[in-house]
Amino acid sequence: MRYWFGAVLLNLIAFTVLAQEAETPKETPPLPTHCVHGYSGIFTTPTAYLANPADKGELFGKPSVSITGAYMKHKDYQSVAVTENLFGPIELGYAMERIGLGDWPHDVKEAGLPDIEKNEVYVHNFNLRYNIIPEGGLDADWMPAITLGSHFKWNDGLSTINRNLNGACNHLGADHTYGTEFTAVASKTIQGVLPNPFIVSAGVRNSDAIHTGLLGFAGERATTFEGNFVYFLTDKLLFAVEYRQKSDLIDQCQTGGKHLIKAENDWTDICLAYIVDSHLTIAGGWANFGNVLNHKERNVWALQLKYEF
Repeated sequence: MRYWFGAVLLNLIAFTVLAQEAETPKETPPLPTHCVHGYSGIFTTPTAYLANPADKGELFGKPSVSITGAYMKHKDYQSVAVTENLFGPIELGYAMERIGLGDWPHDVKEAGLPDIEKNEVYVHNFNLRYNIIPEGGLDADWMPAITLGSHFKWNDGLSTINRNLNGACNHLGADHTYGTEFTAVASKTIQGVLPNPFIVSAGVRNSDAIHTGLLGFAGERATTFEGNFVYFLTDKLLFAVEYRQKSDLIDQCQTGGKHLIKAENDWTDICLAYIVDSHLTIAGGWANFGNVLNHKERNVWALQLKYEF
C-alpha cells in the first residue's frame, strides 16, 4: 500500500507541474490546507476559513485536492481529499482515509483469537460545512469567522474484523460501521500584536467516532475541544500548532498476555507549510498520537501536498 501512496504522490506532483505550465496563476494564496478528514483546516483540526471560495456572484469555486501520508513506528496512514466550494460560504468535502494495522493482526492471533483477515481499514468521509458568520460580520470588526459542519463517516473493514472475532468489537463498544460528527469552529486573524499576522482557531466536535472512525463508531456520543494556532513566519512560510481532544469511547482489551486495545489519547502536532505558488502548498509536521490500538505512536511524521485549481 505504501507503493500505491508513492505512485499517487508522484502523479500529483507531475500533474501540478503540468497544470502550472498550462494555467495563469490565481491571485490568492492556496490556504488553508486540508484536514485529513476532507475539509479546510490543518492536519487534524478545521479552520473556519474555507479553501478556494467561489468568486462573488459565482455558484462554484474551483476544487482543491490533497494527499497526506503519516509515518508511524508501528502503523502507516494515508488520506486523499477533495473539497469544492459553493457560493463562497458552503464547502463540500470528501476524504478516503486508510490505516495499515501493522502488527495488530499478529498480536490478535498471538492472544489466541481468530485471524481477523485484515491488515488495513478504510474510512470514507462526506462533509458539508457552512461559514455562517464571515470574519468581521454583524458589523463587528472583532467578530471571528464561524463555520458549522456535518460529517458522515463510513468504516470499510470493521464489519469483517468484528465478524471474524465473533462480535468482540461490538462488546468493546465499536458496534457501528458508520457515524456522524458535528463541528463548530471560530477563526480569527490577528495583526499588530506580533511582528507578523497569526490565526487562532478554536472549536468543538460532537462525535461517536473511535480513533476518528478508523476503529468504528460507538453507540454513545461525546463533545470534545480542539484548536490550532498558525503564525506567518514569512509571506510563504507558516508555522502551526494543533491540539485535538479525544473521546475514548471504546473499552480497553487485554487478553492472552497482549494489550490489544489501549485507551485513546489526545493528539498534538506542530507543522510547517510552504506556499510554493498560488496553487500549490506543501506541509510537513510531527505529531504525538499517543495510543493507537496496541502501541503508542508518539513520533509521527506527516507530509501533505495540496493543490488548488
